[in-house]
Amino acid sequence: MRRLEDLPVCVELPGALGEEVAAFVEGEAGWQVVGDSGPLTPVLTMAASLRPGVATVVVTDGAAGQAAVREALLGGALDVVAWPEERTRLLEAPLRIRAAAAAGNAPAVCRVAGAGGGAGTSTIALTIAALAGWAGRRALVVGGDDLLALAGLSPWQGPGAGELAVLDAAAAAAEVAGLALPVPAVDGLRVLGGGGLVRDVAGWPADLVVVDQRAPTSLQHADMVVARPDGCLRAAAGALGKVLVNGEGPLDAGGMRRALGRSPAGRLPASGRVARAGVLGRVPSGLPGSWVAQLRAVMESGPR
Repeated sequence: MRRLEDLPVCVELPGALGEEVAAFVEGEAGWQVVGDSGPLTPVLTMAASLRPGVATVVVTDGAAGQAAVREALLGGALDVVAWPEERTRLLEAPLRIRAAAAAGNAPAVCRVAGAGGGAGTSTIALTIAALAGWAGRRALVVGGDDLLALAGLSPWQGPGAGELAVLDAAAAAAEVAGLALPVPAVDGLRVLGGGGLVRDVAGWPADLVVVDQRAPTSLQHADMVVARPDGCLRAAAGALGKVLVNGEGPLDAGGMRRALGRSPAGRLPASGRVARAGVLGRVPSGLPGSWVAQLRAVMESGPR
């Protein structure tokens, strides 16, 4: 598991103050000082003023006035540290992040499962998350190496979702930002590898977490069940979530109703462009707009 000493952090302080703080956190804490647009997302930012929506420690050059400290803390700053007198308090910042995460709201979760292998759950999961990203929301999709390959990413290395699942909620939330990777060409969309095992997402830095469960032994907890139009639909008959039929198969509309016991929430046609995007590692950015629009309509429809 990534140690606290390895946390990626951002230092947004001017001149000599910024250089001194960066040298301190790298030398004393072992943190990685990174930019705010690089491959690693900073878990913590040290800045001269509060950064809205970002875990911030306000660092002042010398003692700060009581009014300034009060304003920063009421605004959501994790701490206000006078440099250099109070520099050792910077080392406690990860604990403050964990406490804030524990008290934070949990993002929405959408669990996507397949009624049999090869149903296309990874493509569906990535696209559901992308719909949130395209709408300006922060989305995180969790899955295995097959899902990563569809998005053009290399196999996962190091700790991932499986390791986070054994931590308490606050500890897991503190790790996610430093582990998740951006998905190319979709702002706001990130991916966490290591499998589709997710428990508590309280405090995770996302508005929506989409979990690719592939083909689990039980479909009872899935929010979206993906199935081919064939005999595997029978496995989805007792599912509580929406059932989406994906691709071509031997069953017509009547056959699907009989196998499922009801009409599916929607059906996505087989598409050479969808298959090509997967082979080229360009999901979701390379998917045809008409196919994406049909999935959006299913997501926006009422419960089935």
